[in-house]
Parts: sequence; structure tokens; C-alpha cells
Amino acid sequence: VFTIFQPYEFTNTYLISRRSSGDAILVDPGSFDLNLLNLIEKNHYYISHVLLSHSHINHTKGIPTLMKIYNARIYSMKPVIHGYSTEVIEKETVLHIAGLKVTAIPLPGHSDDSLIFKLDNMLFTGDTIKAGYTGETPGLKEQHAMTALIRKKIFKLTGEYLLFPGHGAPTTLAAEKKSNLLI
Repeated sequence: VFTIFQPYEFTNTYLISRRSSGDAILVDPGSFDLNLLNLIEKNHYYISHVLLSHSHINHTKGIPTLMKIYNARIYSMKPVIHGYSTEVIEKETVLHIAGLKVTAIPLPGHSDDSLIFKLDNMLFTGDTIKAGYTGETPGLKEQHAMTALIRKKIFKLTGEYLLFPGHGAPTTLAAEKKSNLLI
């Protein structure tokens, strides 16, 4: 896993591949610039899949440029992102992509199309869970619903998990269970 800090809105993009070259996954391409392209090409990766934690522009702005270079399949809860059709995730779904098993877990609250992606002992949480707090919601009702889903779907996971948020530093599931201020 490579973490790419995107200065555009201070977001994180993640490049994932189990192999030293070949198909790779990009999570939340907030922008697609020369540095990211060089990282991909230097490692002989091909972006075959894009996972979107949600459709906010600061996590999707790089898609039009990316799609001019790679013929990637995009996974989202929205059917179209920046004019590109997606593979729509409607319920918890196991994806077998780029030689990896990824579980897509819908967790609305921050936005109606929020997803968390589980890969081995890693959770790519977008804006749903960040180090020490959760993502903003439109209102208190949505905040309560989101935190209930986090407790039910994420905090029930057993074992050690690393959390990779859409903004800020990585954290662990154990740390969030102990100290997340909003859960």
C-alpha cells in the first residue's frame, strides 16, 4: 500500500497491489498528477480498479485524468461519477479485483454513498472514520445512525486492523474503539 497525500483539500489517495507489478487499485483519487503517474509507472502498475469511499469532489477529482490513461473499473454507490459509469455497490459485497479480495461495506452518514473497504487487516474508511473522530454529517440524526452502523459493522470486527482515512493520519481499530470522541 502506498499512501499519496494530495494537497488538493488535504486528502489521501491509496495505491494498492499485492504484486511488484501488474494490476493495481486506486482508492479515492482526489487528484491525478505527475507524481502519482510516476509512482504508478515506476512500479509497473496498471490501474485496473478504482474504489470510491464516497463521491465528494475532493475524493474523485482525479478520475477524468486517470480514465484518459487507464481503462479502470470504478466502484461506487453512485452509478455515474464525472460522466463515467461505475459498478454500483448497493449492499455489503465481496469484490475479487486485481488479485485481491476486497469487501465493500456501505456505511452512510457522512454522505448517503459512503463506503468502507476491507482488505485483509486494512480498512479504507474515507471520511467515515478518521483518527480520533468521525466524518461530518448533515445533522444529528445522521450522526447517530452513522455511529450505530460503525459500532455494528466495524467495531465488531475482531483482530488487529489498520485504518486508512480519506483525510489525516492512519490509525488502528483498537485506538478508535478506545478513544474516538464521537463513537
